[in-house]
Amino acid sequence: MKLLMTNLTVQTGKDVKDIIKKDNELIKERDKENKELSPSLTTATSTITTVTVTDTSKDTKRHDAGKTLQNVNIPKFYYPYGKPINKEETEKILDKVSKEFSKLEGGKALLHNFGPITKVINLPLYWKSLLYTASGGNKNGYVTFQMFAAMWRKVFSVCHDAASRFVKLLTVHSPQGRDYVDEADLIPLVQDIVETHPGLTFLQEAPEFHSRYVNTVIARILYCVNRSWSGKITVTELRKSNFLSTLSLLEEEDDINQVMDYFSYEHFYVIYCKFWELDKDHDLLIDKHDLARHNDHAVNSRTIERIFSGAVIKGKNALEGKMSYPQFVCFLLSEEDKRNPTSVEYWFRVMDLDGDGVISMYEMEYFYEEQMQKMEALGIEKLPFEDCLCQMLDLVRPKDNERITLADLKNCKMTHIFFDTFINLDKFLDHEQRDPFSNMRDVDSDIPEPTDWERYAAEEYELLVAEEGANDQEEVNVG
Repeated sequence: MKLLMTNLTVQTGKDVKDIIKKDNELIKERDKENKELSPSLTTATSTITTVTVTDTSKDTKRHDAGKTLQNVNIPKFYYPYGKPINKEETEKILDKVSKEFSKLEGGKALLHNFGPITKVINLPLYWKSLLYTASGGNKNGYVTFQMFAAMWRKVFSVCHDAASRFVKLLTVHSPQGRDYVDEADLIPLVQDIVETHPGLTFLQEAPEFHSRYVNTVIARILYCVNRSWSGKITVTELRKSNFLSTLSLLEEEDDINQVMDYFSYEHFYVIYCKFWELDKDHDLLIDKHDLARHNDHAVNSRTIERIFSGAVIKGKNALEGKMSYPQFVCFLLSEEDKRNPTSVEYWFRVMDLDGDGVISMYEMEYFYEEQMQKMEALGIEKLPFEDCLCQMLDLVRPKDNERITLADLKNCKMTHIFFDTFINLDKFLDHEQRDPFSNMRDVDSDIPEPTDWERYAAEEYELLVAEEGANDQEEVNVG
């Protein structure tokens, strides 16, 4: 507020102080409602004196707020390895385990003794081989309670959720201190399932097939869980997958074939028989000429060349010009279920010739040319590429009509039709003869529909069983 002062002579000393005091009192009276102090200005013929009163309330508030924040103890809310359990709970668990060990001769547990121990600590039954190995069982041939307790405190004091515990148990003796699981880590787990699951009793009597089943299961685990394509399953990937829940399901389901994901024996049988047909010398390796015979040459040769070029066959154990059995597992899963996210990535890598992250019109034309050549050889009226391209763009609806990205294909509900158009002539012609929307799944249905892979495996298994039955009958008749 401006203060008007007239006929006032300002001097130095006591008179000035008295005047300022009176002015401030006048200001307080006039500004009672706002309770703000304004500068007092006095003028005179010789001297001007300005008095400023600074409001420090904001600085004080900031200071107080800072002190308040410093005094607040915010509880930890991020636990990368799960929320820890208290020490009292840990001791209760170890006490239960101690009682289980006391029931054993000499207090020593062998692998087959670890079922009850695993359940008493509320872990899924088929974690028993993990606990046994992590406790030093493979090294010593047995586990004592002291060995188990040392392992428990080392692993379970740091890892508190299922995924982190699973990885830690499999890698606790790794000299590198790894935070991921690789193919070799999973072998003892799956081997224990082969030897102890009631649904695989018949397989236990055929040890020559144990390694084939184990390799198939592990290849399927890596295919579905290892979304980074690194060959190394991380804790995060494990959490995002259904593997641990499927592993838990094994103890509840005696029929292994009802566990469709990863462990079905029928699925293994189909995969192995398909590979056996192609592997003429049975060295568990096939080349591009062998693979070309799959499904009566349905997959075109340019696609086969790309598969063997290194686009999808990689790794330190990859042999140039050869496909191993686990690599064939990935091929067959991708070929028979092109809606699967890993399959979409598999075929995208195949069709992305220059590796620039998009499928261009040129790349689509490159693969479609061979499809047209096949149709012409079979006397089938061929669809010109320009018309095919329009159909595919309408089908996928990419953000950019000049190229198709991986995201475009993952967002499309009919990606399988897109890939079959350029890769598999038989399936392409099958799609051409039916309504494309007949293949769409009812996403709102409460009843889970079988995947394309599950349908294929069920049909092929029936055919293989029927064929084997016919061969057996023929041998009986000849005899």
